[in-house]
Amino acid sequence: MHHNPSSFPLLDHVSSGVLAIDTDGTIALWNKTLELWFEKKRDAMIDSTIYDFFPQLNQQPFKAQISNIFKSHDGSTLTFTPDQSLFPCRLPNGAVRKLRVTVSLLEEHSLALFSFEDQSAQHELIENYKQATQDLKMELAQRSELESRNAQLISAIDQAGEAVIITNLSGDIEYVNKAFYQQTGWSKEEIGSIGLYDGLFADRHDDFKAHLDEVFAAGKPWQGRQDITGKNGNTFTASISIAPISDQNNRISHAVIIQEDISQQVMVDEKLRRSQKQEALITLVGGIAHDFNNLLAGLTGQVYLASREVKDMPKTAERLKKVQKISHEAAEIVKQLLTFARQGEHEAKEFPLDAFMKEFSKLARHTVPESIEWVFDFKAGNYAFRGDANQLQQSLLNMVQNAVEASAGQADARIELTLAPLEGEDSFRLIKKYPVLRHGNFAHILLRDNGSGIDAEYIDRIFDPFYTSKQLGSGLGLAIVMGCVWHHHGIIDVTSSPESGTSVHLFLPIIPVKNQPDFSHPQGLVNAKILLVDDDPRVLEPTKELLECMGHEVDLACDGQDACEKFEMQSDAWDIVITDMVMPRMNGLESVKRMRILRPDIPVIFATGYDQSLVIENTRKMENAVLIGKPFNPDELDQIILNMIRKK
Repeated sequence: MHHNPSSFPLLDHVSSGVLAIDTDGTIALWNKTLELWFEKKRDAMIDSTIYDFFPQLNQQPFKAQISNIFKSHDGSTLTFTPDQSLFPCRLPNGAVRKLRVTVSLLEEHSLALFSFEDQSAQHELIENYKQATQDLKMELAQRSELESRNAQLISAIDQAGEAVIITNLSGDIEYVNKAFYQQTGWSKEEIGSIGLYDGLFADRHDDFKAHLDEVFAAGKPWQGRQDITGKNGNTFTASISIAPISDQNNRISHAVIIQEDISQQVMVDEKLRRSQKQEALITLVGGIAHDFNNLLAGLTGQVYLASREVKDMPKTAERLKKVQKISHEAAEIVKQLLTFARQGEHEAKEFPLDAFMKEFSKLARHTVPESIEWVFDFKAGNYAFRGDANQLQQSLLNMVQNAVEASAGQADARIELTLAPLEGEDSFRLIKKYPVLRHGNFAHILLRDNGSGIDAEYIDRIFDPFYTSKQLGSGLGLAIVMGCVWHHHGIIDVTSSPESGTSVHLFLPIIPVKNQPDFSHPQGLVNAKILLVDDDPRVLEPTKELLECMGHEVDLACDGQDACEKFEMQSDAWDIVITDMVMPRMNGLESVKRMRILRPDIPVIFATGYDQSLVIENTRKMENAVLIGKPFNPDELDQIILNMIRKK
């Protein structure tokens, strides 16, 4: 049945496509909008079926929906999938329109009226919104992850042991981490008031500024060492690494500075260098002294024989006496060389250091001119000491002689000698520099003068053999003092300046009083029970006294066999074993292997006077064992013992 479109004139004025079909699906009506979409006139469409132009509808589910509309006389919106209500329609020009299809029944005409509403723009807008929402979620997730990583990175930088500084082209500090505040003493509130050139690198900024300018100009990193000035004016040596930072335009705008405090490392390196230099000189001096002694012995014998042959020649006899006197003076110098080289004879005895210092003060007073005030003071305490009194007296006399010469010509010249426990303003500096002093079992001898002092550039050379600033000096005085201190396992520290004079701090280990509680050992420190093994009594006894003055309990064994026998009897009696490597009957390595059958966990310190490279491979294979060289460094030995006991 055909229907005249003029019966429905309003349908040509709506924007939606409209068509009507009968119960067979034959098109009875086709408005102008569909003419434009499909580029076909309505006359050509009449009597065609809806399925010719919308083949997607030629499926049983859709046909059932359309048939149901005719039966129920109720309109409906066609749905194509559970989550899709829009119908994709491909037009002849290739465009795809998203259509909402609504079907209603024209009962009086027995037609189903299809309305095709173009939702393409709205669909595209919704899809764009969905895509934008998804993109936003991804961006937010990425930003959250990036912020989390940035927070983690900032936290890592803030907790780093090295100071991190970010500065701009003008040298203004824009960021620092916690380590910077710890190194320099500055606070967060003060950081804005200092700059790289007028604060941290004051008095040395020209050199540093040149390096920083080169980084900004060339864009290449720089590494080196630099002295840094803290808030209190003190300086420390730092390892510096500078790298450029570029902005989004690839232009260098900032620099990051990594600053590591290496003061302790520099000090250790310097001590090692000086120790190696000292040992080399000791070897050289010892060899020369022995050879020179042989020459002097021959010379003295020849002079003695010649003097008997020229009794009738007074002038010649007088000259030979002078030669003999010169030979004796040369022998004294050789004796000093041997003392410095620690190869002379030493007589170690126990004696009260306070009584010794009182007698020494009387002796030293006679060597000090009346123009110089001499002051001696001491505080009562336990100063039981084991050592060579003659060698200690000679060393102290050398120190006093240097103080006298430095004070000569000074108005109100004054030399002070004191014996007292470590206390006062210098205690923190000295304990920080020499941690073994924290135990307190050291006698503190201080010799102070207000003389001419020593320039900072020469202070590190005063203990070098044959170095002297005197016209007639031998350069052995303080070298002998250093040798004496080493022999007695002591510590010497010198501070000096031309303005304030010189202070020499001498620390000697004291012997704990037996059967009396020791209150000098700080609470919380480790007191170890040590089995000390060595076949040389000259090493065994002094080392025992050194360890006891640190607060440890020490039992002795004269060789590896003796140590094993004692260990097998009571293997749980000791916390750590310190043993020599080369000994008769059984060496240190073999004895430790036997002891570890009973106590696999016992810590061991191997000590050797030979080249460590000869035995290091054997000891390196053993767990919880270290190898050290002789003579012992008190600081290092004490720290090794504490670390190994705590690790165990």
